[in-house]
Amino acid sequence: MSILNYLKTTTAESHQSAEQKNLAKHIIDHTITQSNYEKLLLANYSTYYAIERYLNTNKDLLPLDIQQFIDYKKSKALAKDLKSLSVDIIPIQFPDVHLPKDPYSLIGALYVIEGSMLGGLMISKHLSKCKNLLHHDEHHFYGGNPEIHVKRWKNFCAAIENIKYSRREHIIAGDAALNVFNFFT
Repeated sequence: MSILNYLKTTTAESHQSAEQKNLAKHIIDHTITQSNYEKLLLANYSTYYAIERYLNTNKDLLPLDIQQFIDYKKSKALAKDLKSLSVDIIPIQFPDVHLPKDPYSLIGALYVIEGSMLGGLMISKHLSKCKNLLHHDEHHFYGGNPEIHVKRWKNFCAAIENIKYSRREHIIAGDAALNVFNFFT
């Protein structure tokens, strides 16, 4: 089984649970309030920054073609959105990311946050229909160029599929992905 199929199958239930418990569901049904939107962005900022910090700290464990996907773009976009709403990010508490420091755990964590950007594209289509958010002109996290996000996802998938994985390495990556999904519930 390919690593992508393994990760998708292994995390399907956690993925669905995260979607059900996340405030973003109120963007999709157009009922999100300004306050809940701010809470969503703050929670996402805290989580993405913590995971991006874990990835950046350990990225040398990965081949160069996968390292290119490790950055702080997601948390920086969230910080920009929060700043535009005049929400202070200074008091944020970041969760502790206690994932193993090995390449397969990094791949599992990356799988979740890279894949989340595709979900963000779907969510972004609903923002203009949320009456409580109409005064926001630009969304940085739930926005951007869909073609760029899709291309990045496809390139990420190709990069991780180029590696040969043992059954044990599949499990390590899957366990890390499951742990990362827990941050979003």
